[in-house]
Amino acid sequence: MIPVPPALQRAADEIDGWLDLRCPERALDLLAPLLDDPLGRPAGLTMRIRARARLGQYQAALADLAELRAGGHLPEWVDLTEAWCRKRLADLPGAIRSLERLLARDARSDIGHFNLGCYLALAGERQRAIDEITVACGINDSFRDFARDEPDLDSLRNDPTFRQLMRQGERHPDDHRGPGAAGHATDEEDDEDTPPAHGLN
Repeated sequence: MIPVPPALQRAADEIDGWLDLRCPERALDLLAPLLDDPLGRPAGLTMRIRARARLGQYQAALADLAELRAGGHLPEWVDLTEAWCRKRLADLPGAIRSLERLLARDARSDIGHFNLGCYLALAGERQRAIDEITVACGINDSFRDFARDEPDLDSLRNDPTFRQLMRQGERHPDDHRGPGAAGHATDEEDDEDTPPAHGLN
């Protein structure tokens, strides 16, 4: 996360608390001190993006993301969140470009490959989608579990290659790994109406 000047830490904690409580309007009301401080502004922008995204203000969130990108802050989060917002604006080509930019910078980003696969599937590019999901699962096997339940991938369900990919990670009755062994990380930001901090599309 972006550091906050000590004098603004309490305000940042309160804003973050309201965001965690899913009260974005309260968070927005408290953001001015961070946004007005040059050292606090980047952290304030991340919080305003989260609030605006929860409120469905995707275009406004994209403007804040552009400012964060220009400052070189949180490049992976910026690309993932831009893609998330563009998907909800029905701009799949823009969402795909955001993730391609992320992967050009970090080819080992499992979430980047997975989300790109989801958006390609929605765009009808089935083979590329399967390729990206395969890479994501190769980097982090827990993405097989995500893929099994991800509605964005429904168009791939009858594809033999995709079905084989899903079968490779299936658990059997003698598998004693137990719940949570796949490493599924969840938080409130994984909800459909907010961008993931480090989660899925």
